[in-house]
Amino acid sequence: MGEQASGGLLTRRSSLLAELAILLAVLVVLGLLAFAAQKLFLAPRVVTNDVSKSLDNALGPVVLRQVEMSHTVLSNPDVDAAFAAIMDRLRPALGQLAPGSPKIRIVVIDSRTVNAFTLPGGIICVDTGLMRNLGSADQMAGVLGHELSHVAHRDPLSLLARQVGAAALAGMLTGGRGGDLARALAQTLVNVRYGREAEDRADDFSVRLLAKADISPLAFAQALERIRKAEPRDASLLQWIDSHSPIDERIARARQEAAGFSVESRRINVSWPALIRKLPKPEE
Repeated sequence: MGEQASGGLLTRRSSLLAELAILLAVLVVLGLLAFAAQKLFLAPRVVTNDVSKSLDNALGPVVLRQVEMSHTVLSNPDVDAAFAAIMDRLRPALGQLAPGSPKIRIVVIDSRTVNAFTLPGGIICVDTGLMRNLGSADQMAGVLGHELSHVAHRDPLSLLARQVGAAALAGMLTGGRGGDLARALAQTLVNVRYGREAEDRADDFSVRLLAKADISPLAFAQALERIRKAEPRDASLLQWIDSHSPIDERIARARQEAAGFSVESRRINVSWPALIRKLPKPEE
């Protein structure tokens, strides 16, 4: 009898949590719709300054839960320590370039895909497939610098605000569930393409961030070169390269940008080859 009571309580709790998750997703959608309306009728600078940080922070965990449900999130103390060391170097410089940026969280996904993507609320997801194709923690810092630009400029929130409108309204009017919408939003961000202007801005941001952090600003160009050489058997696994922004042009521009800095660089104290050996073996 005690087991039945316990089970009933757990069931009610699960149901309540599910209802709260749906309510939160609907509230987030309403906020996004308001944000989308601002995008249509207000000047870009006004919109950027008036975006609600609470909306950005609320949406991140909702979408992250969907990513966690469809991907294998890696839990490894050595990996966590490595990314903490990288962020310890980047965070002070980030504060100079983008004051008021949200707290950054790095989520590592066990996947052969060569990709990294940013969720609202300062959540950056990195695939182990990308990690394996880089040669150093400095290069990983370069990739993170690119993603941190998307965080600083709230590119994920802006993208979702542009794309969610009609589909979100239709889902709500026909009784669609918040979880279905959250799954769609998560898939949008995993395969996101922000467009050339945002990607070029993120490349430049990364080079400047590396220089301010006393990391070789060439590390970002080197990361791009390593990624360009990646040739997975399935070409669809190479997702971090945007076909609308040619990789060779990005490398050349990143090298040119880096040449403008005189930096006495200090390497990040992480043995990248040793770290890669501790990752789970990729599935064929």
